Amino acid sequence: MSEYNAKNYTEQGGEVTHIGGKIVYDNGLMPNMSTADVTSDTVAKVRTSLNALITKLKNAGLMVADAFTMQYAAVTDSVSGHADRTYNTGKISSVSVDNEDHIITITLSDKVKNLKDFDGGNGWGVHKWLGIGLGVGISPITDLYYNGTALSSADVSEATACDLSAGYFVRWVAADLVLAGDNTQKSVDNFTLWADGYAETVYKLVIVEPE
Repeated sequence: MSEYNAKNYTEQGGEVTHIGGKIVYDNGLMPNMSTADVTSDTVAKVRTSLNALITKLKNAGLMVADAFTMQYAAVTDSVSGHADRTYNTGKISSVSVDNEDHIITITLSDKVKNLKDFDGGNGWGVHKWLGIGLGVGISPITDLYYNGTALSSADVSEATACDLSAGYFVRWVAADLVLAGDNTQKSVDNFTLWADGYAETVYKLVIVEPE
């Protein structure tokens, strides 16, 4: 076929089908034998089953996935031995979240060069670390995937130690790397979040210094 003038057609090779018009099943639609019958016996159970099905459809790309609404919460780090981290975090004057462009802007009250350098541990290196609390309304946070890995009970404990409410996690930021736009090291200036039924979203971190 040299020219496609039909609304519904399959490309040569059969791998792609274009649907531009209606699909009419004259003799009914065959059931999907791989889908188990719903056996719920209460309205609540039916709702749970329906929500689970909707989530699967969103994950499969057959329905529009939900969008995260990111929120910020201040970190209170009073753990012994974290004086430098507490000092740096205390230099945060404000944090704004743009949920349209997925940009998190951290405004400081002092120059990054004046922050404390210390080892972030776990192989993250010596940088000017500070902490922010982030949440997208999902609790427990172990249902969230951060850069492809599910948050763990250790992340929950860390958030609790930093006086964050349920549904928030701590994002440690190497302010010097983010300011320099250095993405060659472990603390890049962006991260990815995903959860069941939600669109995978990349967030960008921005550091703003005082003039």
